[in-house]
Amino acid sequence: MFKYALTVLQIVLMAAICATAQHRGDDLAFQGLQLSSSGVKATAMGQAFTARSGDLESLYHNPAGLSDITRLQISAAAHHYGKQWRENQVYRPNRMFWTMAFYLEGLYTPDPKNNGKWDYEIAQDTSYHVTPPVTGLEPFSEEAADWQKKTTATRALNLGIALPLKLAGVQSVLSAAYSSQPILDFDRNDTYLDPHIGYDAYGFVPRVVTDTVRFSWSRFTREREGDMQNLTAAVAVRLGERLNLGAEMNWMQATATDHQSLNRVGYFDIAKDNRFRFSYDTLDTAVEGESKFSAAQFKIGVLYKFDRLNLGMAVRLPYTVTRKWDYATRISGAAAVTTAGEQTFEHPAAFSFGASVTPIDPFRFMLDYEYCNYSQGKMTPEDATAALHHVPDLTELRCGMEFKPFQFLALLAGYRYSSATFVPDGAAIKDIGPAASTLSFGASLSLFDLGRLDIAYEMQRLNYYDSYFSNTNYVHEAFNHILFGYTYTF
Repeated sequence: MFKYALTVLQIVLMAAICATAQHRGDDLAFQGLQLSSSGVKATAMGQAFTARSGDLESLYHNPAGLSDITRLQISAAAHHYGKQWRENQVYRPNRMFWTMAFYLEGLYTPDPKNNGKWDYEIAQDTSYHVTPPVTGLEPFSEEAADWQKKTTATRALNLGIALPLKLAGVQSVLSAAYSSQPILDFDRNDTYLDPHIGYDAYGFVPRVVTDTVRFSWSRFTREREGDMQNLTAAVAVRLGERLNLGAEMNWMQATATDHQSLNRVGYFDIAKDNRFRFSYDTLDTAVEGESKFSAAQFKIGVLYKFDRLNLGMAVRLPYTVTRKWDYATRISGAAAVTTAGEQTFEHPAAFSFGASVTPIDPFRFMLDYEYCNYSQGKMTPEDATAALHHVPDLTELRCGMEFKPFQFLALLAGYRYSSATFVPDGAAIKDIGPAASTLSFGASLSLFDLGRLDIAYEMQRLNYYDSYFSNTNYVHEAFNHILFGYTYTF
């Protein structure tokens, strides 16, 4: 239902760098790419780790927290994840072309023998059978969905080390880690309309006066899967008893397999007096190939400690992500046309603020806030339709809790609120994306001289809807994640 045509030369358009899926059916850009790593304990506590100290996992959040490590630590972790996408497109009949909703909703399947006939001409045909819609279903539910896609995998997550030592007489810690993350993106739209007759943000449809107006109906699919490799190095210093400073650098390399298709179902002709006709037609376009990403990312952090309160701040400095792509484009079985190019995204700075408080010894509570003004990011080359791709700023609120009923056992829980980096079509609020909620919990078990075992589970849910004059699309995304980690202290 969107006005972007897939052509040989126009296959790279603007998209938010952190979006895992998009509401508009945007072309491939940086979708699915997320430059963030987290340890097992931090995940269990909602990633509220900016003010945490003395743990190797501070490497992924605030390097200043490494300063309180007093013995050599090594850690390894693995994870199993499942991702799910589904959508429910609900079309609404109205006083204009009211039976057209039956076609787009899938309640009526046109007979090819009626190609080019006006709808009122085939109304008495015995094949004109409209399936009654199922009512009363929760619109985001699996039962109401028009389509659903799932994927699962088990992979190594990270391997890290932290070495305490003195540098120029100052207590310091050197740390390094390797981590691997999945790149996951999927988007599908079974009623891709060109031009869009129910939403004027994609251009006004000419008014029907004496002639007909034609618009195409196609099915759109976009997929990206791959792996991101991160190599991180950090140094942290302790200045006195209360102040810690840290700095880190992260090198990222990633390779992803990309696929995008636009397959035409047919076209509608609409005319005055509420008349329309449908005809089947085919024109299949497929874009397939590979994207390679690279970036160098820097972060600085500070941590100030009171008796039962830690305050932390981390700043991820601006950096540039580069994507090099090599694609083959095929149109309705014709010979493939290969294209290649390079695209960059200038990522703005991100700021994290955190507090950790221990009111009584068995309990510790953490609270983090992160902000990134993605609206100031810049894509090169710029998208010709950038006005339709407003990227809102990112805000994230993270809460965590640790309870130690025994010296050898810690029970962990957390919650994370994250705003998406896109605005749904028809949304009343334009400067912030829909919110994803993440619940997490886990445990940390000390094996005394044999190290520490950590386990975490998190589940993230994102529900939003695109609102048009003609229909509403209810979109659901779910991410389930279980992590296992082992840390040994020498």
